Amino acid sequence: GKLFVFLGSKGGCGVTTLASNFALALAQESDSTTLLIDLGQPLGDVAINLGIVTEYSVVTALENPNRVDANLLSTLVSKHSSGLSVLPASTDLSDVRATKEAVDKLLTVTREIYDYVVVDIGSRIDLMDSLLFEDSSTVLLVTQAGISEMRTANRMILRYFARRDDNLQIVINRHKSGDALFDEAQILKALTRPAQWRIPDDYAAARRTRETATPMVMVDSTISQNHPHHGQISRRPAR
Repeated sequence: GKLFVFLGSKGGCGVTTLASNFALALAQESDSTTLLIDLGQPLGDVAINLGIVTEYSVVTALENPNRVDANLLSTLVSKHSSGLSVLPASTDLSDVRATKEAVDKLLTVTREIYDYVVVDIGSRIDLMDSLLFEDSSTVLLVTQAGISEMRTANRMILRYFARRDDNLQIVINRHKSGDALFDEAQILKALTRPAQWRIPDDYAAARRTRETATPMVMVDSTISQNHPHHGQISRRPAR
């Protein structure tokens, strides 16, 4: 299966919102089996973003990597009405660490079952040596046009992604067109490469979807109209 990894330059950049909506759109538009995994420990918000109630979580798989197989996953995965499968984070604080070995086993098994696997890892750079960042995975680095966010994104790109080309996608979230502080030239200089995606800053739409537990790609908004989906993943800058 094709692997998409959503990584934030800092906490609060909107990684979970984008990963959740991307996975849902991918499931609907591709008509292929799609799984969304929430590794945003200790408390991830994927289930809340999608408005689903879950009984089990990814913690069971991370605690028992040797037991992870298709049968175990079938008991842990929840289904969204769109057809998207979701392996959510725990609803309780958990001390279980997502080790490299546990993550690798989970990815190996899930990619044998699903056509697409989308993973929300928040800002967890501790998993850089796992299969999440193998050469074939597509990494979507989410940042914002702010000094702190782009400074961190710059360091992450130079240290971890200097050799990546097609399969590193940079997403500027909450983008304000005409921002005098950060024009295209400044963003390019800060990130050392063009940003492929610019998601508009539509606070009203984002708040409305959170309060109603309705994913943004299921309603009409400037964000859903600009949201990247499987057919658009490319090197071309967003217009």
